[in-house]
Amino acid sequence: MEPVRIATGIRATLQSLGWLGTQTGIFRHLCIDVTFPRIEVGGSQAVAGLYDGDWEFCEVGMLPVIQAVLDGHDIVILLAPARPHVSGYILARRDIIEPAALTNKRIGVLTEMAQFAIATQLMLRNWGVTATLVPLGTFQNIYTALGSGSIDAAYFTLDYRIRAERELGANAFAGPAFLGNQVLATTRRLISHNSDLVARVVRGYVESIHWFKTEQAAVVPLLQEFLQFTDPRSVEDIYHFFVPTFQEVPRPSDKEIRASLEQLVAKYPAAQTLLPLQVTDTSFLDLLEQSGSIAKLYQRT
Repeated sequence: MEPVRIATGIRATLQSLGWLGTQTGIFRHLCIDVTFPRIEVGGSQAVAGLYDGDWEFCEVGMLPVIQAVLDGHDIVILLAPARPHVSGYILARRDIIEPAALTNKRIGVLTEMAQFAIATQLMLRNWGVTATLVPLGTFQNIYTALGSGSIDAAYFTLDYRIRAERELGANAFAGPAFLGNQVLATTRRLISHNSDLVARVVRGYVESIHWFKTEQAAVVPLLQEFLQFTDPRSVEDIYHFFVPTFQEVPRPSDKEIRASLEQLVAKYPAAQTLLPLQVTDTSFLDLLEQSGSIAKLYQRT
């Protein structure tokens, strides 16, 4: 049994697959003993822990990975579980019914500079709105602040959009469709030193996606535990959204990578010429697909 450490940037369905696959025994079947040193550590910290050697893999937003590459760090995207979709929303109090009403309001975010803050700023800029971003560290902190009225709105994943609409009567304003997807990342150093391990981890994620799509009764209570939600109806709604959204072959989208690069050009001129293949390694996915292993999971030839 080979030990593997995985960290997650946020507590969301898009970053739940490693934890879910571990709980149901998929990784153990592949002779991998997975532990999670940090869950919800934040995107920048998850990426930094990866290239500093604190863990071997992380589930994290695409943007901090690309930023780390531009900073010269050894990090690479292996897969992206979900196809491009609107993955983030500004959730506002029930009396805020249009984006213009967010002017001069307080909007909760995880941190001031991370991927979700950038997405929030992009949305506000597109609407011609000026607002104050309030960093609160975790989604649970943000949700509590929104419920108490200490902030007026917040940037959340789809998980919290569903919960906040049901529990708080919040109004949702959709974020950009090509900024905010999540990925599994590792280092090229690990690929060079132990490609067999990386191949098994990628296989574990592919099998976890299949399990997610096909085993609702087992998935929902575990997903509820991971998200720390109290209402199983919200988790069921979340589950049904992600069944078609998760990709059988979880290949990163070049379009999403380019959209992320566009947001970084002002700080990193090299982002103009960086190619998607310079931040990804899909060779492990390619081998699984070419071998027929993924088709076999879904009983196709």
